[in-house]
Amino acid sequence: MAQSLNAFFRPVICGALVIGATVMGAPVARAQINVRPEALTNYSYCISHAKDRGGVFLLDRGTLYRCGDDIAVSYFNYLGRQRVPEKRVTEAEGVFIYRLINGVGKCWNMIQDPAGNPVSIYGCDIYVEL
Repeated sequence: MAQSLNAFFRPVICGALVIGATVMGAPVARAQINVRPEALTNYSYCISHAKDRGGVFLLDRGTLYRCGDDIAVSYFNYLGRQRVPEKRVTEAEGVFIYRLINGVGKCWNMIQDPAGNPVSIYGCDIYVEL
């Protein structure tokens, strides 16, 4: 009986995963969203911080949530502990260290301002597609 129930529910569960990944806009074969409790906690804190501080930007094809302060420092450091590769980028606004939030965004640490002075400003961007 248990084996027949497993055989019955397996396609239902797999179908739900495919639909969930498709609805989220992620390719089914490459859906790699991190669902560890710490990752979800950082993600939800960043979204809440963005909502509380006016860091929500409605774009043509989705919504951008931008958090900062201690929330972004915590998320950036969490990504470092997970050994997420970082990339150093020089832009017009300054020099940044980026760490990607797999499939949804990035966190950064601005280490130099446009004049070349050392600074330390943290932020994270989470993009949710429509």
